[in-house]
Amino acid sequence: MTTLTRIVNRLRRPLRIRLVGPADQTAAALHGLAQMVNRRPDMADRRIRIDLTIRDKPMREWR
Repeated sequence: MTTLTRIVNRLRRPLRIRLVGPADQTAAALHGLAQMVNRRPDMADRRIRIDLTIRDKPMREWR
């Protein structure tokens, strides 16, 4: 990765991710996200904002 790419990635808006769900599903999604970011060289030095909301109720009861 070039120095210019690193500078551009730092200036870009952060990648925003919102995870809502039961603890086990949210943890699994976060783990999968971490693996994806680790495999992608274009994600190096990229800012990521992750909002986690843990809820025990099934998804159809939230609405």
